Amino acid sequence: MITVIIDRDKERLIRGIYMSGHSEYGKPGRDIICSAASILCYTAANALEDICGYSTDDVARIIGEGTEDLNVRILVPETGTADTKDRAQVIMRTCELGLMSIARDYNDKDNRYIEIIKSKTPEV
Repeated sequence: MITVIIDRDKERLIRGIYMSGHSEYGKPGRDIICSAASILCYTAANALEDICGYSTDDVARIIGEGTEDLNVRILVPETGTADTKDRAQVIMRTCELGLMSIARDYNDKDNRYIEIIKSKTPEV
């Protein structure tokens, strides 16, 4: 199962999204749930760089790329203008909504392929 942790601060702003595991929905390379979750995280990281101007080194850490044991960490830096921070929240919330949609559409009573947790930040 893919585990996604959404880390929010006291003001309910998303500070980070952490994703690890494998959904086991399909064979590696053909697993549409893993593909969808991965592309949402990659797109969020790219948007934080392109739209907000953050450095990739500051926002994304990917371990195990190209393997079945992928771990992704996307962080929103505390730097930037108010407009930049607002844009970053739209990007992160969009990623969260996409991940929640995958969970809603594919999980059922017999199979849980992706779990969304809202808790403290893990070390990735």
